[in-house]
Amino acid sequence: MASSFVKLDDSPMFQKQLFSLEEATDELKDRCQKLFKGCKKFMTALGEEYNGEISFADSLEAFGGGQDDPVSVSIGGPVISKFITTLRELASFKELLRSQVEHVLIDRLMEFMTVDLQDAKDSRRRFDKAVNSYDQSREKFVSLKKNTPGDVVAELEEDLQNSKSAFEKSRFNLVNSLMNIEVKKKYEFLESVSAIMDAHLRYFKLGYDLLSQMEPYIHQVLTYAQQSKEMANIEQDKLAKRIQEYRTQAELENIRASSNTEPLPNADSTHVVGLNSYKSFEAGMQPATKGEVQTVKQGYLLKRSSSSRGDWKRRFFVLDNRGSLYYYRVKGGKPMGSQSYHYTRSGEQNSGMFGRFRSRHNRAASLNEDILGCCAVDLCTSTIKMDAENTDLRLCFRIISPSKSYTLQAENETDRMDWVNKITGAITTLFNSQFLQPHYGRLHFENKNSAGGASLTSQSEDSNRSLMDGIYSKEVVSVSKILRGIPGNDKCAECGAPEPEWASLNLGILLCIECSGVHRNLGVHISKVRSITLDVKVWEPAVLELFDNLGNAYCNSIWEGLLLLDDERVVESNAPMKPCSTDAFQYKEKYIQAKYVEKSLIIREEDIPGNPSLSIRIWQAVQAINVKEVYRLIVTSNSNLINMSYDDVLHHADGEDLNLGPINEHQHDPEACLRVKDTNETERCFRGWSLLHLACHSGSPLMVELLLQFGADVNMCDYHGRTPLHHCISSGKNPLAKFLLRRGAKPSVKDAGGLTVLERAMEMGAISDEELFIKLAECQ
Repeated sequence: MASSFVKLDDSPMFQKQLFSLEEATDELKDRCQKLFKGCKKFMTALGEEYNGEISFADSLEAFGGGQDDPVSVSIGGPVISKFITTLRELASFKELLRSQVEHVLIDRLMEFMTVDLQDAKDSRRRFDKAVNSYDQSREKFVSLKKNTPGDVVAELEEDLQNSKSAFEKSRFNLVNSLMNIEVKKKYEFLESVSAIMDAHLRYFKLGYDLLSQMEPYIHQVLTYAQQSKEMANIEQDKLAKRIQEYRTQAELENIRASSNTEPLPNADSTHVVGLNSYKSFEAGMQPATKGEVQTVKQGYLLKRSSSSRGDWKRRFFVLDNRGSLYYYRVKGGKPMGSQSYHYTRSGEQNSGMFGRFRSRHNRAASLNEDILGCCAVDLCTSTIKMDAENTDLRLCFRIISPSKSYTLQAENETDRMDWVNKITGAITTLFNSQFLQPHYGRLHFENKNSAGGASLTSQSEDSNRSLMDGIYSKEVVSVSKILRGIPGNDKCAECGAPEPEWASLNLGILLCIECSGVHRNLGVHISKVRSITLDVKVWEPAVLELFDNLGNAYCNSIWEGLLLLDDERVVESNAPMKPCSTDAFQYKEKYIQAKYVEKSLIIREEDIPGNPSLSIRIWQAVQAINVKEVYRLIVTSNSNLINMSYDDVLHHADGEDLNLGPINEHQHDPEACLRVKDTNETERCFRGWSLLHLACHSGSPLMVELLLQFGADVNMCDYHGRTPLHHCISSGKNPLAKFLLRRGAKPSVKDAGGLTVLERAMEMGAISDEELFIKLAECQ
């Protein structure tokens, strides 16, 4: 590098070398600018590729990446989700490459152009200025005359020396700037480009490793897609055959019906079906007695509404082999397209009467139980007439029952006669059959396992319903498994029957179906009976936890205390002995009445001497969140403790040293007790608190659930006019507040300061729980 300037003296050779380096620097600057533009385009392209891949992944997720959406599941949503994750990881690799191009190449190139090249340019400008100044000083000095005063000569000589020094300094600065560029260009660009190539190498290696891991999965998906394609082709072939069979069957039925059409009866007479129609329908009843539900006839009929307008609406009617006749209609607003036809004269019957039926939703998959409504027609007490109220209308017949009359119209005479014959056969069969079920006419589609509606739904709807049935079954199995796993819950608490399927929510026990009937007769103030398989929504976590803490074994130890001790008082009270599952219903009923209504088998708490008062002990038990003790004291007490207040505890605590929790020193004085101005002070004051206030103060949903099940007043106010909901909001127990709102707490109750729960919460600050805020605001 030093060989570029062998001699540093100011000479033409030196000037030539400077000029040569400056030319090379200018050319390098042009090349750097072109490289910079290319790098910017490259980085922009990488950014667009990143955005494109992210957009593609987002659109793919919106298309079918959902886990619970039925449409997403049908197009492979769970499978696509893994591909979406891979695409986003690839996009992140590309973003990393773009970042490296920006920092390693563009930033260094920009620094070289704006610092190093600009420094050489500035050094050249300063050098030219110093050369000009040096030349002027030299010309002035050499132009002096011999008789020039010495002081002038000395001044000019000093000026010449200064100019020469500045010239030398700027000359060497220019040399340094040019040599700096010469040095950097030999390694700066190589480092940057090598780093970029290394970034490309790592980018493609990461992508290769990621896709290599996905390769077996991709092949599996392709194999699955091919299998699905073959299955779809098979299903399409089956559907084409079914369509052809259906059309052929329909044509045969039309021909058969046309040949067997009976003469029309008088309009005022009741139609009588032949014996063959009755026998054919009776033969179809046999599969129904074996649990097989089959469709006898289904199709569209025009049904005249009972309103004064007399509109005609197209409905899909189904008659099954159980003798059930029902029709489907679309719920909600008026569907797209005209479905209503109003007859003003007989000549209008051919104008658009059989227009195309359009559902509210165009997609067939949306025709599910949430949109389709089903109405039953009771045929047990019905008769059929071959006429309409307006005798000018053709193709009509009526189904008349004591409660309602249906006027229907078929598309042709053959279809009308077929409907009339089969409905009449169903009526006759229902009347004569001795195998009638007690609830004919109920909507069979309410039973999730019924196959009666199978002909009305597509294959995809059947699969979706099967999926929902599976989820429902898992929930039921899960709840029943949890409840029956509690000690003693594998048998009925009353008679010992295995696998009980009913429960008493407030008593915390499981029951068989026969004993649950007795409990229902006791009234909900004594026993709240629910099914552990049907009433799924009842079994919230707090209720399950309550049952887990109680169970048949513990509850019976309380309710059958004397029986377990084999006490003489049982004999004296003439209480019946515990029944078994094979005993008569009347005996079970008598035993349950004695157990829960008369409470003749419990050990009364007041009968145990030396114990503190019940009000003090139950207060301490609630404060300690002792669920079993609270349950025992409520059951064994002669008085109703559930809505007792703190004042009752203080009344019984006189002269006793008891731990009743932190008490405000002024709370006994109503005048000195702080009102509602200071939340913290009122929280420390127990005056007027109920057991539910105390349970909320402890923050125990389990204790709150127990007290509510035994009838605790959820809106009871303390001395400051505050309900348990007020205390939950004031102490920030938002989940417990929402729990109370679901159990009937009223947010509109105002405390002694005239503020509701929402107003008190807003006074404390913003409510972070959006669900709680909405629930409180709705009740204002």
